[in-house]
Amino acid sequence: MNSVTETPQQNASDRGVPEDARKRFELLEDCRELVISRLSKVIGEALAKMGEELAGLAIKAKDTEEQRALMDAVSVVRQHRAEIELRFRRSFSDVFERRMFNKAPAAAAAAEEPEELALVDDSVMQAKLAVDRLVHRARGRLDPDEVLGVRARLAALLERDWFEEGQHPASPEAIFEALKASLKELAPKADVQAALLDAFEPHVSANLNVVYSTVNERLKANRVLPKIRAQVAVQRGGPTRAVGEKAEPAPAAADPRLRPGGAPIGGDPLAGGPLPSAQEMQTILAQLASGNASARDTVTRMLSNPDTFAVADLPIPSVEPPVLDALSSLQASSIGATVVSPELIADLADRAREKGSPLDQLTVEIVSMVFDYIYADKRLADIVKQQLLRLQVVAIKAALIDRSFFARRQHPMRRLIDRISEVAADPDIDLAPGGPLVKGLESVVEWVLLNFDQDLATFDEARERIEALAGDEAARRAERLAQLTRDAERTEAVAHARALARSRLADRVDPETPKFIDAFLDDWWTLALAHAQVAGPASPISFDEAMSIAEGLIWSVGPKFPEEVGKLATLLPKLINGLMRGVRLASMPEEARKAFFDELLKAHTRVIDGAKQLRLSGAGRKPSNLRMHSDGRIQFTPIVKAQATSLAREPAAETRGAAIADLRRGDAIEIASDEAGTQFLAYKLSWVSPAQQVFVISRFPDAARSIARDQLIALFECGRARLPEAASSVDKAIESIGPESRLRAPRKTAHAQPA
Repeated sequence: MNSVTETPQQNASDRGVPEDARKRFELLEDCRELVISRLSKVIGEALAKMGEELAGLAIKAKDTEEQRALMDAVSVVRQHRAEIELRFRRSFSDVFERRMFNKAPAAAAAAEEPEELALVDDSVMQAKLAVDRLVHRARGRLDPDEVLGVRARLAALLERDWFEEGQHPASPEAIFEALKASLKELAPKADVQAALLDAFEPHVSANLNVVYSTVNERLKANRVLPKIRAQVAVQRGGPTRAVGEKAEPAPAAADPRLRPGGAPIGGDPLAGGPLPSAQEMQTILAQLASGNASARDTVTRMLSNPDTFAVADLPIPSVEPPVLDALSSLQASSIGATVVSPELIADLADRAREKGSPLDQLTVEIVSMVFDYIYADKRLADIVKQQLLRLQVVAIKAALIDRSFFARRQHPMRRLIDRISEVAADPDIDLAPGGPLVKGLESVVEWVLLNFDQDLATFDEARERIEALAGDEAARRAERLAQLTRDAERTEAVAHARALARSRLADRVDPETPKFIDAFLDDWWTLALAHAQVAGPASPISFDEAMSIAEGLIWSVGPKFPEEVGKLATLLPKLINGLMRGVRLASMPEEARKAFFDELLKAHTRVIDGAKQLRLSGAGRKPSNLRMHSDGRIQFTPIVKAQATSLAREPAAETRGAAIADLRRGDAIEIASDEAGTQFLAYKLSWVSPAQQVFVISRFPDAARSIARDQLIALFECGRARLPEAASSVDKAIESIGPESRLRAPRKTAHAQPA
């Protein structure tokens, strides 16, 4: 049986943990409050969105019981949002404290009492498995380096060696334990509670790395374990040994490719199989040297497995010095070059074959494959690809010096490539030849070629320079978008004011109101009311005055008693004048305006004729919610409506927002540029209004525009908008290394002129 225990490798003298117990306590309290406040904010923000998300799932659900549970969950969120936030803060504070100081929960004492054995209820087991799945899902999105830092640094402050992965105070297990406790009384039904926990998971998973990073930065700033390197103590067939103990080699197998008992050497590291012993590793490398295809696959997978580089007793051979010397020579020859020389690319593999080990050769091939993916990435402009390809020699050196390049996203060279690609893939960035960003990128690449020898920290500094370039470009872009953003803010304000106006008018319109009046109020007068509300005192007509005009209009076309005809005649000149001012404010087109006033004249004629008929017949009329006083003032009195009018339209189903629910400022969106919807252009989501009703999308140099929420949803629903691929070129290359893969040879043609 294999067991792997991850621990930090850190000399006591290098820890930098404060000797003063009071200082350690203050740092612990600081971290405790930091974690609790950040996670409470995450839960609060999640609750603000979960009502809509759960309602959308409920509408889509086909199972009646599932639909009921989801709607009950919606009700819990809407009724108890503040209470859930408060309960989570209290529960998580308690869980954090218990885990920090190894305290047992209050109910633990009773639980420890031995009782008669009883079967565990199926529902309890199912609930536990469901939470375990959520924890596993959340842990899968965590940065291993950040998790390692939190586990080691919090333990160091407590003068402990270590926190186990699932036992540290801010672990996903701790968070979901606190969430479950928070919901226990408010959502006692198991299926409702499960729906709520499931809805919380994406929000927790998306934000937990940021919480860990903040804690780590705070503690590193206070010199608490500023440097950590992970180790994994591998134990085979016995108790887990301490890090640093000598490992007993496994007995030699009869078949050099198999362990005793027939298990393949190395298992499948990517699938969580056992890592090879030191002796087995030597066997694999010997097979690699002999050209064994199976060994080649095994080593390829090991190089892309993070656990490989955390093992204390597994020797990964260092690069052969002649290879580094040859690569340094090639690196020097590329300084000052504006394009990648075909001879340079072809020479890379030759140098590795001549001067390196089989492992060196394989490393060079995999890095070359990564750059093939960069070459093929359609999101990157040719001018950026060329600069990235200039770094190929440097990337090979970095991967040979630290072979975790393929396994760790945090490898400094990989982070540099990813950041350059991310900045360059921004559709709203200026990539014109000779522009500030392109010139800056050329300068950074040249600086790396000049300065990198063997210190990987060079890439961290280069990435900081790229960040500065991206910041400068963002500032220039902000200037371009400032006016558009102001216009978008006004658009959203008008949309909110229009919704208010539509609600107010819906109370005043009744079933007797002519359809053309109903349509006019909805299409144009709500717009006039909204502009009046937003403009305030600067508006040529106030909101209250515009509302009074609307009430007069509705009253004027309603059935009249004969004695009211004179009042109508008195009202009309003032009414027409007010309507003219309002339609100008709403920018109603001339043709539509003329058609409306012609129809209004006919309606008033019908009203007067109707009053004469009413006098002759002596019949009554239906009650109205508007009546005119003797002084000409119209009073609104709400009455029960027989039917809804167009002004009382139901809002769009909450599920319509699902297509854009996860969009955030800075995301890329692809929108069809042709009628057939086959050609797409990438845009940057540059601004999102606070109420998420208006979005600003932009594309360099001048294709910026604002778009309403409903319009954007419609584009996604009809397939004319979509999200681009999120994976970086490096990630896609690494993901292509699977259990059944055969690593293809590096591209023989040069990348000197990207297509």
